[in-house]
Amino acid sequence: MAPISSSKKGSEVEVKEDIWSDLLSSLKTRTTSRGNKTVIMLGTPKSGKSTLMSKMMDSKDTERIESTPGVAFNYVTVKDEEKERIGQIGVHSTSYKHFLPLLLTKERMNNSMVVIVLSLDKPWNLEEELLYWTSLLEEHIKTLQIDERDLAKMRQNVVDLFSSYKSPENKDEKEEEKKNKEEEDEVILPVPEGALVNNLGIPIMVVLSKVDCMSVLQKENDFSEEHFEYIQWHLRKSCLSFGAGLLYCSPRENSNTRLLLDYMSHVFYNLKLKTEPQVIDRDAIFVPIGWDNLSKISLVSEGFVQFSQLKPFAEQIAPLPDIRQKRVMKGEDDQLFLTRMQAVLVEKQKSGSPATTHKVLEGEAKGSTKTPPPADGVLANFFNSLLTKKPGSGPTSPNHSPSPPPTQGTLVPPKKALAPQLSAPQQREEHEKKALASTRSNPEAPEEKPEAQKEKPAAVKTTTKLAAAPAAAPAAVGREKSPTKTPSKMPVKKAGAAAATGMKKPAPKRGLPQPRK
Repeated sequence: MAPISSSKKGSEVEVKEDIWSDLLSSLKTRTTSRGNKTVIMLGTPKSGKSTLMSKMMDSKDTERIESTPGVAFNYVTVKDEEKERIGQIGVHSTSYKHFLPLLLTKERMNNSMVVIVLSLDKPWNLEEELLYWTSLLEEHIKTLQIDERDLAKMRQNVVDLFSSYKSPENKDEKEEEKKNKEEEDEVILPVPEGALVNNLGIPIMVVLSKVDCMSVLQKENDFSEEHFEYIQWHLRKSCLSFGAGLLYCSPRENSNTRLLLDYMSHVFYNLKLKTEPQVIDRDAIFVPIGWDNLSKISLVSEGFVQFSQLKPFAEQIAPLPDIRQKRVMKGEDDQLFLTRMQAVLVEKQKSGSPATTHKVLEGEAKGSTKTPPPADGVLANFFNSLLTKKPGSGPTSPNHSPSPPPTQGTLVPPKKALAPQLSAPQQREEHEKKALASTRSNPEAPEEKPEAQKEKPAAVKTTTKLAAAPAAAPAAVGREKSPTKTPSKMPVKKAGAAAATGMKKPAPKRGLPQPRK
């Protein structure tokens, strides 16, 4: 067997080296050619952007994620089916237009995608928010001063993305290989009517977050299935004009959050998309870029009964009026109330009527003639009655209270003339005079004891003592103001002793007081 020449060995080594160099170069171009991509997430505060970003990155944190005050950033590494790294997607999230120039620059336009996040918890604001962010994005792209040729290429890339969509069921490996090898010779379908009317030169994806609020809207705002169908019809029609896709998701329930990341990888790195479009399930709508058209959208509007396609969105999707707001009564300012009351008092003083602090309120009946008595008049009458009270008048009983002054519109009967009240000595003298006069007119009539003697027999001695000593009358008068507590005890004991012995007390002489012992 002939020996192998050295030339043959050198050729075999060279062949092996060429094979490894080709593999390494192909792997290098495979991992670095696609590069890193950027996603800019825009939306109002509390729309669910931070939670959506966290769920996209497979975060296991189940706690509530706080909203980001400025700009939030995160990234995810994209791998192909063979688990090899092919690129990286950086996600920026903000709610303020002032950060948009920092996130979307002229150099990033070719490798960027915009995601507009809307919230379903307030569906009456969907149209306004979508128009706000799309108009803001359009104005910002104009300020970048991109060359017309470069801008035309960017717009053409969006048209190619829209026209080259194919559903997963019609896609196989042979078609993928053919598309990668013959991209220039591939036939691109024309853009359907109503699509890409506003081509901004950058792919746009509209995400409707918080779709779990549908049940709450049905209970609190009387939403029906037709309401949600009308919202879907309006959003799909608006997205078609910008060439954008539409996705319903619920970050709280982690619904369709991973699908958003898969679709981003499909748009940026042309990875195979396994999820088909979905327009039947109301809380899992998925419309990729390039799938929708006006004929498909019209199928949703065929069953409209309550809604019209010609009326504005804000007139048909509106919140119910809050009944509690009607019950709230706004109070009048204190200074304004006092100023108004002061003007009323001044007018009364000018008209001659006494100024009072009371005023008939507007809510009282107009036909009522009774008005509350003025408090100042009641107090004045009370103090005047105290000042004009005669010193000789007897004290009022504790159980008897003075009658209130008559009110206007009431008739008061005339009061009877009251007999002048006499002091205790004067009453006894008057009684003795009556008794003496009765004995003189009828000497045979039996003697009548006075009422004081019948009830309290021991009071006679007290009477004789007072009559015999007129100088002590003022002191007796002062004691008469209160019921005679001290003298009333002794006569009771004497009366009891007399009853016990059975002796009768001698009657006094007629008309003459007994001598002082």
